Amino acid sequence: MPARLHPGVYVEEVPSAARAIEAAGTSTAIFVGETERGPLEPIRIVGRADFERLFGGYRRHASAGGSQIVSLAYSIDAFFQNGGSTAYVLRAVSSTATAAGYTPSGHTSPLVVASSPGAWGNNLYSVLLTSTSSSAESPRFRIIVFYKAPGSNQPKAVENWDRLSTDGGDENYVADVLQRSLYIRWASPSATVATSLLLAGESAITDTTRNQYALQTGAGGDVDLAVSDFGKLLEGLDGVSDAALLVVPARIYDSDDSNRLLQQAALSYAEARPQQDLFCIADMPRQSSEKTASDATNKTVTAFGNLSPKTTLGAIYFPWLEISDPMGVGRDPVLVVPPSGFVAGIYSRTDARRGVWKAPAGLDATLLGLRKVEHKLLDAHQDALNPLGINVIRVQPAAGAVVWGSRTLRPDSEWRYVPVRRTAIFLRKSIYNSIQWAVFEPNDQNLWASLRVTITAFMEQLFRQGAFAGKTTREAFFVKCDEETTPEADQIAGIVNVWVGFAPLRPAEFVVVKLSQIVNQKA
Repeated sequence: MPARLHPGVYVEEVPSAARAIEAAGTSTAIFVGETERGPLEPIRIVGRADFERLFGGYRRHASAGGSQIVSLAYSIDAFFQNGGSTAYVLRAVSSTATAAGYTPSGHTSPLVVASSPGAWGNNLYSVLLTSTSSSAESPRFRIIVFYKAPGSNQPKAVENWDRLSTDGGDENYVADVLQRSLYIRWASPSATVATSLLLAGESAITDTTRNQYALQTGAGGDVDLAVSDFGKLLEGLDGVSDAALLVVPARIYDSDDSNRLLQQAALSYAEARPQQDLFCIADMPRQSSEKTASDATNKTVTAFGNLSPKTTLGAIYFPWLEISDPMGVGRDPVLVVPPSGFVAGIYSRTDARRGVWKAPAGLDATLLGLRKVEHKLLDAHQDALNPLGINVIRVQPAAGAVVWGSRTLRPDSEWRYVPVRRTAIFLRKSIYNSIQWAVFEPNDQNLWASLRVTITAFMEQLFRQGAFAGKTTREAFFVKCDEETTPEADQIAGIVNVWVGFAPLRPAEFVVVKLSQIVNQKA
């Protein structure tokens, strides 16, 4: 407060009782699965190009030689094609995976190592050459990185780093420069590059000389991670707080039972997460051995009975979808993939257009990027699946393949519908993140009034956007924070309780039209 020394008008700014609540994001998805390569911590990406740059392509190296399909890559494609904008990727790889390294003859430790663990690094070659600007006063060198991609017979140059120095004070200090590499790291910052390791120039690079610089002893990532390890792996997501969706795509060539266990691991993590701020989009097993839609439906009903937990924090989809395979062979290669990546994109697209309170289903929830639905389900098939909480993908006239269901895995609960459950998550997360300022404030009437005003303003804004049922705000929601919600005992314990209720918008799942004839009408 400024000193008031002379007569006059003094203007002071005072904080408002209402503080803005920022709406939490609802469309950022976390994808978990095997990749060709890449870091082990969750990495944020904003497009297919980001995924390919950091994690590789549609194939990964296999332990038995050759290549193996990366299911996750196809799900990422489907997510961005169908309206997804932002995602996290968590690479599934054994915790015992090791990084490949190049150890020159006469050295006891690697000079160069792969940028991330896994057997993929055994297909790297870091060739050392004389720099194009080296001198006796300023000795420099050059590294060309070669990589043999999965399914390829010949390594290709993927990076070229010039003017490198082993001087820690140099602007091109090799250890610092290679932090930007997608493939390798400098493992011995104090090592001096021996003259005997340098080739004179690119013309000296032959198959034999390149192979002398091969990275070796990398392990892991060339087989599917055991399903039993996914529970521990998913704990790596505990630090991700700005995502709303969790997708662990079923593996394309894994068994139905193994894929069921994989989905259970994802659903269990969403259920056990302390903040319960992730909604899991799961895949039903493919039922690839079933030739008819009726047989596939019956087997799916049986498989669903063995699935647990039946949580309200997840929804499951069936059947699988046929797409064109960009890496397939033949004139018209196709591949059948799980639907979760497509559906996650629909969630994101619907949130952006209508809001999280709109069901991500209906004629405007058309799936893009597929050729056909593997099992063409009819009303009779959905009659068996929908009451269980299995959301189906169906082909509708003039709309194509659409998501035709919006139930959680607990259709017998008050959180039966996906948009209702996700709206509650959205409200809880938004309010939780934005009232942290109240911690350690005096627990009295002023604090309670400020909380009421702040949360009410946020709820009114959502009401105007059409987020709640009811004609008026009184019918749509309530916010209560006073002596009743926070009695004296709670005040002494340092607890303030805020009660927030809302009238959810439930989708019109069953639209009933009653027709009758008017007979014997007189003019």
